[in-house]
Amino acid sequence: MWAIAAGSSPRTAACLVLFLALPQFYLMPEGSTDIAATTVITALLVPGVLLAARRGSGVALLRLGLFRVLVALLVVRLLALTWSPDPRAGMPLIALVGQFVVTLALMVQAIRQDPELPRRLARWYWPWVLLEAVLVLTFRFLPDVEDAFLRSVGGIFIGQNTVAALFGGSPNNVFDPAKSGGLFVNANVAGLFLGVNAVAAFAMAAVTHARWVRVVGLIALAAVPFTGSKSATVLAVTLPTAVLAVRRLGPRAARTTPTGVARRNTRRRPGTWTQGHLWVGLTAAGALGAVVVLLTADFGFVQALAKSFGDRTAIWGFGAEAFLRDPVLGLGYGGWDAGFDAYAREHGIYRSFPPHNVLLSAWAATGLAGLVLTVAFFTLALRLALPVLTGGNQGRRVLALWAAAAVGWTLIHGLGDNTDIFGDIHLIPILSLLLAHLIVGGGEESNDHAHAHRRDPASPAVPAVGGLYRESGDITAQLPTVVRGPGPGPGHAGDRVG
Repeated sequence: MWAIAAGSSPRTAACLVLFLALPQFYLMPEGSTDIAATTVITALLVPGVLLAARRGSGVALLRLGLFRVLVALLVVRLLALTWSPDPRAGMPLIALVGQFVVTLALMVQAIRQDPELPRRLARWYWPWVLLEAVLVLTFRFLPDVEDAFLRSVGGIFIGQNTVAALFGGSPNNVFDPAKSGGLFVNANVAGLFLGVNAVAAFAMAAVTHARWVRVVGLIALAAVPFTGSKSATVLAVTLPTAVLAVRRLGPRAARTTPTGVARRNTRRRPGTWTQGHLWVGLTAAGALGAVVVLLTADFGFVQALAKSFGDRTAIWGFGAEAFLRDPVLGLGYGGWDAGFDAYAREHGIYRSFPPHNVLLSAWAATGLAGLVLTVAFFTLALRLALPVLTGGNQGRRVLALWAAAAVGWTLIHGLGDNTDIFGDIHLIPILSLLLAHLIVGGGEESNDHAHAHRRDPASPAVPAVGGLYRESGDITAQLPTVVRGPGPGPGHAGDRVG
């Protein structure tokens, strides 16, 4: 452990971070603080951050707009503590975005050191995704098995205090017979995890040509509807449809002569991607996928989807009223809970629902600056795909499309659920890996021609900082505090409205 912290291979640290992404391993007993093993390990890796910066390996990354936005968002979240009614409630948000920043830096450094990293990481990560899919299917049809799992060993993977609260007056939606969470107590989080990992598997298979990884992606995608998450089920149809349509309708590769030399085209170079291709193609194909869902889904599903959306609009109404009162600073940490109680009583809804919208949540916690930076993050993350689509080989172009789909899934899902810019803590490593591929494959390298990136096998690992578990999901999800206590508190899931 200390050897990793002192400066071992980034590849080793990346394997470790991905291996612990799903299980987390909460080993502290009930009544103490729920601290995941990833928190302890990444804390030991922190010295590698300073060592890497001193050697200059992070200079090019700091020139990248996306990375600057993430650092700025971390600073804004820290500053929001000064005007927050409950600064303690902001610590998980700060820790998690810090974890995202350094995990992204770790993955960039690891890919620079070893371009074959996706192939080497396969055995450390994808079996966990397959296990989650199998558990979701099992628990959906055998709820007694799910109950036994949660009561026996569930606390190791979910958090001892979280499971205690689950059976002690703060239930989450996995108790709904129509929902299943696997290693999650919230079905929407399970659907988000499986969906993002499905498209991530397709992305990795495009460059590794590992058929079994593609099969894992197909199984994960097929398991999404069994979580019972309506939004994830719709996205499981629309986003793969969008990617396949863009691949079909996008600019074709340049034609070549028999000698292999590309023919010139004076009007437009064949195979050239533009931002318009990506946005227009994804929007049109996504709309087509939505039509397919509405035409093929049973009427009960459509009704449930409409009701779920209506429930959220009731919550968003409070955000609209609060925005008009103080648009610049927002509500600060704890401000949403303090103000929502009276609004909930007036409108007859449960009193402690979080915003359930990643943009509204950003504004509520950190004000207009946090909202702008959140929008900038998703915009820049999607634009990272364009250089790869323009200059990469066929495999990397396919990777870029699926990586954009993963970011798009995180954003769209987040517009209706209680998530962060990276979705959920379990998704931080895989999203960081996808973004790192786009950065090294196009964005970062094109921004720093004057400084060649040196591969240094002895470069220290850049760790993920934090690791506090934050449960997110649909209308029943809880807004966690920085320390999970032995019992339920404000923001815990209560009566379901959808």
